[in-house]
Amino acid sequence: MEASSVSGEERHTFTRPVYLLDRPLVARVSLVVLVPGIFGLIAGFALGQSKVVYIALQVVAAIGGYVAGFEHRSGREAAIRGFIAGAIYGGGILLMHELTGDHPKTKLPDPAVILMAFTAGIGAVLAAIGAGARDAREKKGPAEPFKLDFSLWKPGEYYGFLSAAVLFISLFLPWYGTSSNPNAQINGHRGTFSAFQTFKVLDILLIGTCIAPFILAWIVARGHALGWRPGEVTMIVGMTAFVLIILNGVILGKPGAPDSEIELKIGWFVGLLGAAGICAAGVLRQAEQARDRKPPGVL
Repeated sequence: MEASSVSGEERHTFTRPVYLLDRPLVARVSLVVLVPGIFGLIAGFALGQSKVVYIALQVVAAIGGYVAGFEHRSGREAAIRGFIAGAIYGGGILLMHELTGDHPKTKLPDPAVILMAFTAGIGAVLAAIGAGARDAREKKGPAEPFKLDFSLWKPGEYYGFLSAAVLFISLFLPWYGTSSNPNAQINGHRGTFSAFQTFKVLDILLIGTCIAPFILAWIVARGHALGWRPGEVTMIVGMTAFVLIILNGVILGKPGAPDSEIELKIGWFVGLLGAAGICAAGVLRQAEQARDRKPPGVL
């Protein structure tokens, strides 16, 4: 199939790569089968070694699925590619996990084959979104030069960076600990536990919270128009993380049992501080935006 002459189309750029069907057959098979399969094997090995690394590889895979959509002319075509590649990626994870026999650092669905259906579905959706983004660029015309204007950053962005770092570091610190009571346990064990050792979902959500200030900073530096006030979503994300941490320490009690024999450690308080800081950074960014907006009739 020959490339279509779309107005404004620029080949061999990151957002306008050569279409997959215009590549040689060997390249197509490599991109759709070999690359996801090999990456799935790597993620499968990480599954039994480190929860943090495994989650990071999932994020990379998701980004890759979205970018792959840029190589397609339609969302349907991209979704088929994403479905196949996603299923192979999930199969690679399960195959390597089965070969190593390591205990998974994060919970797998039951039955495990559901993971393949999940990665295939996510791959199809992300690739279709990527194809839609490519189509929008083609209709828009020649691409504008890529630029980042860091002068648009306000103190709110920098406070957000600092708070995100505090929250992320807290995840590696002890959040909970068992008392001297031999009956006190967390996840069937005694001792001190970091957020990664305690939670199955909340730690992933908190990592997502750490990313929020950087996404806002990127949007601001790119000068994108927003349908909401800059900092509003960051504030909500930080507030949500703050509430979730409070729930898992005060309101709903502490993980483990008996609750009275589980102690809050330094990591819990540092994490609470980081989440509050992200929320405050979002509030500050909104206030800064409001100050920069001139009242009606003022020149």
